[in-house]
Formats: sequence, C-alpha cells, structure tokens
Amino acid sequence: MSEHPRIQRDATDTGAGEALRRLLVEPTISIPDAARLLGIGRSTVYAAVKSGELPAIRVGHRVRIPSKWIREALRVDDEPDIGTR
Repeated sequence: MSEHPRIQRDATDTGAGEALRRLLVEPTISIPDAARLLGIGRSTVYAAVKSGELPAIRVGHRVRIPSKWIREALRVDDEPDIGTR
C-alpha cells in the first residue's frame, strides 16, 4: 500500500538527506527544509519567522532561512575536522 502524501517521513528519508545537503552547500534554505532539519512543522517555522525568533530573508513572496544560522543552531560543522589530533 502506498504512503499517504501528507504523512511526514522520518529523518532517514531522502528528503531529510537532501535538506541536509542543501544546508551545507546553499546560502539559504526553504521553509520546508528548515522545518525538516529542525524537526518542527512548517507553520511553526513561519510563526518563528514572524515573531523574530528565526531570521529570514524575504524576496517577493518567498521566505528563505540563512543556512549559517541553522548550522550554528544545530551545531553542524560545515568543514570536516581533518588532522587536528
């Protein structure tokens, strides 16, 4: 039986992996990607943007979240730790 399209997938889903890839290589990410990475719903991300809890860049009707902010909040290293021992 096929999965209902509105049911969220878990973190092992390729969507989460793709969101993580975009987080590491793109300067901004979308609201759905931010929600996936933060483990919250899209409406919660929009509310956080509106309240100022989450920084955002607005271009026309689009809202983008700075990748650097998400990486820092989640403590994601964007550069591997090579040879520092």
